Amino acid sequence: MSTLYRINHLERLPLKTPYPAQVERIRAIKSRLPRQTELVIDFTGVGKGIFDMMVDAGLSPIGVTIHGGFEVHHAGSVVSVPKSVLVSTLVARLHAGELQVPQDLREWPALRRELLNFRPEITRSGNETWNARSGEHDDLVLATALAVWHLTGASTKYAGLLRWYAVEAGGGTASEQWAIGVDLGQSVDPTAIAVLSKSGQPDIAAAAPESAPEVLRARPYACFQAASGRRYTASEMGLIECSDPDDAADLRRAGCKVA
Repeated sequence: MSTLYRINHLERLPLKTPYPAQVERIRAIKSRLPRQTELVIDFTGVGKGIFDMMVDAGLSPIGVTIHGGFEVHHAGSVVSVPKSVLVSTLVARLHAGELQVPQDLREWPALRRELLNFRPEITRSGNETWNARSGEHDDLVLATALAVWHLTGASTKYAGLLRWYAVEAGGGTASEQWAIGVDLGQSVDPTAIAVLSKSGQPDIAAAAPESAPEVLRARPYACFQAASGRRYTASEMGLIECSDPDDAADLRRAGCKVA
């Protein structure tokens, strides 16, 4: 069965809506959705205070901070994610025909306009990032991307392994998952909310435990790009973990040593 991501609700809160009122609105939306619905919040630039308000309200959010680098870092319920990862995940679903949008959604024209205005850029340091054209908003794109990214399992460490165990235990046959993506607004950007569901039979073969990544050694913070286009950066200890055998071979050819 093919996977389908459906945008069920899009909403922008009025500018300067007080944070307690935003928390209450998100709580009201979540209360009408299935119990297992996950809440994913980008609080980049607005501080952790409103994220803590969501926690105190019992919403159990997954916090996201967006950066312009290469790597995803997990720290409890907060994940640091490159903007390119979030947006490219959404773009991949669009090009695969897996994103379904009911045409009667009020904010769909605004999301479509944001998608058309979004462009990849390469920074001076060689990082890829995505930004809206000058003067345009990107809040709906980011809220939608957060939900899609989470529904792919990327926000949970070892998601593939956990999904495989769930299938083996007979509990992995649920056909629908739900997520709320929230891009918290600042002074000139409204807070955007996107509610998405993912339907389709889990791919047991794809969810099987992956082999242990190969650990390579290079200069601390050295950057490499494999033929696949994926980029790797050595840690402060000079270590690189690589799960793709072809990429690992490219890195060894570029001078990385087996740790």
